[in-house]
Amino acid sequence: MQTTSTGAPRPSFHFTPRQHWMNDPNGLVHHGGLWHLFFQHNPEGPDWGNMSWGHATSPDLEHWTELPVAIAHRPGEQIYSGSVVASRTGDDVLTAYYTSAYDDGHQAQSRATSVDGGLTWDLDPTNPVLDRGTTAFRDPKVIRYDDGGTPRWIMLTVEADDRQVLLYSSTDLVTWEHLSTTGPFGATGVVWECPDLVRLPLDGDADDSRWVLLLSTNPVGEDPDPAGSSMHYVVGHLDGTSFVPEVPEVRRLDHGRDYYAAVTFDDAPDGEAVTIGWMSNWHYARVFPSAPWRGAMSLPRTLALRTVDGRPTLVQSPPAFVRGYLDRVLPTALLVDDQPADLHLSGHSLVELRWDPSATGVVSIRLRGEEDAFVDLMHDPHGRTLSLTRGGPAAEAVHPDFPSTSTVPLSGDGPARLLLSLDGPLLEVFVGDGDATASNLVLLGARGVTLSLEAARPGTLHAAVVDVSAHRETSMPVPAAALG
Repeated sequence: MQTTSTGAPRPSFHFTPRQHWMNDPNGLVHHGGLWHLFFQHNPEGPDWGNMSWGHATSPDLEHWTELPVAIAHRPGEQIYSGSVVASRTGDDVLTAYYTSAYDDGHQAQSRATSVDGGLTWDLDPTNPVLDRGTTAFRDPKVIRYDDGGTPRWIMLTVEADDRQVLLYSSTDLVTWEHLSTTGPFGATGVVWECPDLVRLPLDGDADDSRWVLLLSTNPVGEDPDPAGSSMHYVVGHLDGTSFVPEVPEVRRLDHGRDYYAAVTFDDAPDGEAVTIGWMSNWHYARVFPSAPWRGAMSLPRTLALRTVDGRPTLVQSPPAFVRGYLDRVLPTALLVDDQPADLHLSGHSLVELRWDPSATGVVSIRLRGEEDAFVDLMHDPHGRTLSLTRGGPAAEAVHPDFPSTSTVPLSGDGPARLLLSLDGPLLEVFVGDGDATASNLVLLGARGVTLSLEAARPGTLHAAVVDVSAHRETSMPVPAAALG
């Protein structure tokens, strides 16, 4: 496993570029039997700049093949975020919309088409095709809308500084009509970026659906929030013209520090809402110590809408391959109390823990790596919180705000379940049935990790552990060694 000079190993089962800078996912589409991931990329260096669209494909959302740069920056124009949609007429055309960021400071939307599966792109000679003459008009996301009448396309864009989402409509993916503007609402002191609208049945009832607006928010101003960038969502209704929130407030989508710009794949099988996000934070992305790559994508996640604590709540499930690994491993019963029970991990591992919090009380989980690096998780059923704290010398060296504590709200009083995905510097935690998630960059080194479990009162925890890196080498999941 490749290791950087600072000890941050390259992830094993997440996408990272072979080299250089990467940030937002772009142009997510399922086409020709493949999942296509385009992404913000500097093909010339490890820092943000020369923004172009990189390209990778996967048959299964686990194994990714990086392809040549799809849409390259040009003199006077950088290629910012956008989306790709597959034709619904059977002509095998992909259409991309992206933000052209010009050297004069203004931003507008441009169009390109591909007839070879996204390998090469023809730019529309009339670009930009949508231009308001403003400086923060960006991030076009095109979705298919069908209310039983005439199917059409809806494009979401943002006026980022104004915290507004603008909706446009088209029947031909060429000409666009402005429909409405939503916002601003929620917290001030941020810009809105990377919008998406997803229709989801509530509690599986197709006759009772909602539209969910996804928003990425980034602090701005003279005294920005030290927590940095994050993702939120709003539940509401779309009547084909306007999005109307049920309550004009934004709710946290991921409770960690490092999850941003997630949007859905167009034309996903079975109509599922599958997303992928950038696992970093604009507060310190430029100084995170990794090479020759900088930037990683999260696990793909499938979205659903479920009633939790009396209100519609967005829940997120990990991809099927994660569940497949864990289902082939027999859980181990561990007796825990105030003396730690240890699990030894490769650092490219999946860990699923289940227990009865009414018996154990507070459960503490510590991940220990090299040179006093640590991540502490504390599950407090009485306070109904899960806290995640990262620290140690390597974390302190990244940025003053990198050592931090994230807090995840817990719902319900039943059995506890946590799924931890640790892949080198990427830690993603799924609570319960995806009721909450927390995604954090961590620096635990490259020589394995010890996971220690303690409980306030004696109790039994059931642990299923898979070394994913070993599985990928042998094509069979391998239980982590030395449980005890």
